[in-house]
Amino acid sequence: MKKVLLILLFSTGIVCTGAAQNIVLGERVPELKAASWLDDRQPAPAPMTYIEFFHSSNPSCITSIKRLKALVSSMDQPINIVVVTKEDAEKVASLVKPLLGERIYVALHADRGFEIFGVAYVPSGVLIGPKNRALWMGNSLQFNKRIIEQSIQ
Repeated sequence: MKKVLLILLFSTGIVCTGAAQNIVLGERVPELKAASWLDDRQPAPAPMTYIEFFHSSNPSCITSIKRLKALVSSMDQPINIVVVTKEDAEKVASLVKPLLGERIYVALHADRGFEIFGVAYVPSGVLIGPKNRALWMGNSLQFNKRIIEQSIQ
C-alpha cells in the first residue's frame, strides 16, 4: 500500500510541476495563445501589456476590469489590457463588453494561458514590459499607477 501511495504522490508531483510554468519577474513570459478574440479584436502594439485573468463567476473580476479601464485611460503611455478567460463569448460578452475600451481586449478559450502562467486565483494579472518580460504580478485589485511607474524605472 505504501508503495502505491508513493507512486501516486510522485506521479501527481510530476504532473503538477510540469503543467505550470513559473513566472519570474524580469524574465520573459510565455506567449499567450487564444483560440479566439471577443469581436475579433486582437491587441494593437503597445510598450506594455497587462494580462488580466478572468472568470465570470467572480464579481471581483468585473471590479478589476473597471479599475483597469480607468487606470489605462489615466496613463500617458499606452498600455494594453488583455482579459484572458477560459469561457466562451456567449458566457462573458454581456459582462465584459460594457467595460471594453480602446485598449482592452478579451482572449477567449485561453485555458492553456491559465496553465502556463500558473494562475491559481482570479482576478490576478501580469504586467509585461516592452521586451516581453514580467515586470509585476499579483492580485489585480492591488495593481495601480504607482506600481506601473515603479516597474518601468
